[in-house]
Amino acid sequence: MALEVTRMGTILGVADVDRSLAFYRDRLGFEVEATYDDPPYATLVRAGARLSLAEAGHPAEDRPGVYIVAPADRSALAAILVLEVGDCLAAHRELLADGVAFLAEPYSPPWGGHRCFALDPDGNLIELEEPA
Repeated sequence: MALEVTRMGTILGVADVDRSLAFYRDRLGFEVEATYDDPPYATLVRAGARLSLAEAGHPAEDRPGVYIVAPADRSALAAILVLEVGDCLAAHRELLADGVAFLAEPYSPPWGGHRCFALDPDGNLIELEEPA
């Protein structure tokens, strides 16, 4: 039996849902699908994928003993959000001009394409990748 998957997504732990929602909506162009107040949570969509933002530290009945946290140490992350783009260099210039922080200048690996790593307000890494 094959598992039928209709959409894929991820949940990021964030310190402030409203701040992160504004970042992903206004700077990265995600569309807001839903927001919730108790606990603070938002669901956004882009390119057919779902990104959820969960405010850190709130328990949930359906995941007993597991708490979502924002990165405590920006140098040690459990996940990286990857956004495939048509022109990585142009996206880097545009986002940098809009105040988005990056780890370094775009990299052009020997196998082709380009990539760079942006930081969201909590330090989650976002890889902008232009395939070869």
